[in-house]
Amino acid sequence: MRQMTEDQFDEAFDVVPDPVTGDTVRPTDQGLDRTSQYLWTVVDADGDLYALSGWHYVNRVGYVITQQPWDEDTEAEWFISPDEDDPEEQL
Repeated sequence: MRQMTEDQFDEAFDVVPDPVTGDTVRPTDQGLDRTSQYLWTVVDADGDLYALSGWHYVNRVGYVITQQPWDEDTEAEWFISPDEDDPEEQL
């Protein structure tokens, strides 16, 4: 599994904002093609966020659409961990 920051993920896969809200993470999969290789699921795993290639339901936070597709070898890519130096993140 290759890990990268959110900015690196955005640069590598070109995240497409929601045309209505402008948000990059969409809260539901309504209107999305669950079989698309441009669909990613953002999931929460013990307080860390991962963008998993494809459609997932368990622990999902939302969905991301990209201009670049993922392939069979792509697993979790985008990784965000709370800043350990930020006291508010440690609550």
